[in-house]
Amino acid sequence: MNPQTAEDAKAFFDLANRFVTLANEMAEEHGRPRTAAAILWAASRYGAFTWAMSGAPGRQPPEEALDLFGAQYRKMMEDNLARILAEPGP
Repeated sequence: MNPQTAEDAKAFFDLANRFVTLANEMAEEHGRPRTAAAILWAASRYGAFTWAMSGAPGRQPPEEALDLFGAQYRKMMEDNLARILAEPGP
């Protein structure tokens, strides 16, 4: 993997924050649990579609893709839990 530039990182987090903003808006109508479940489902569907369209199915077994996506999600969740728990409460 190539190292990201600061510009790449900013673009990535700006994009991710747009999803969080949309999720917060949706949670007002649908509640956090349903919104969180919908985001997870949408992310898995988009990830599966992206993997399938990348040409990976002929080179990588689905189980390996699941392991990689799962490990990536776990790392991001660990980072976010640590960050959120370190913030002062409301």
